[in-house]
Amino acid sequence: MRHADWNDFQHVTDTGLTVEIFEKWFLRVPYSEEVMRIKSHFRNLLAENVHQFTEVENSLAFIELISLHPDVELGFATGGWKETAELKCEAVGLKLDEYMVKSSNDHYHRAKIIELVVEKALSKHNLQEFETITYFGDGLWDFTTTQTLGIEFIGVDVHANEKLTNRGVEKVIRNFREVEKILNWITRELR
Repeated sequence: MRHADWNDFQHVTDTGLTVEIFEKWFLRVPYSEEVMRIKSHFRNLLAENVHQFTEVENSLAFIELISLHPDVELGFATGGWKETAELKCEAVGLKLDEYMVKSSNDHYHRAKIIELVVEKALSKHNLQEFETITYFGDGLWDFTTTQTLGIEFIGVDVHANEKLTNRGVEKVIRNFREVEKILNWITRELR
């Protein structure tokens, strides 16, 4: 079995990883049938272990609160496949079909996935741009992507491994208990 470091990959999304693994080790791109089988197998593995997924503390309450805020539009951009993201979110009580969601099904590039959510939100409100955009993420690739896009970033360090802080992320949370602090970070640019 070959071992790989996530940081060795250009596109850390389910589609991006699948394509890069095929290119590196099979010297070709995967056929769509192969991607579908991999996606199905991965989803089944996750389904067998769905009991292991837990909510980031207070995140569901925060999502509900922020979705009611008049100056905020909420969307989800995930590097995971939509099917696996839905499975994981449903396991903790979040119904993604109630929100704007773009995933690795929509594009292999993380920045493009975020841009697709933003485009959908802008279209929904018939706007040309938002005053500010904030992205929550737990990976170094999330931080790097937001820097490339020029959007705000709040790191989520559930495991207290300090990797985001050590990389220079200034706004990092371990959970969503400090609602006022997080709201201040998000709405500061709106003032």
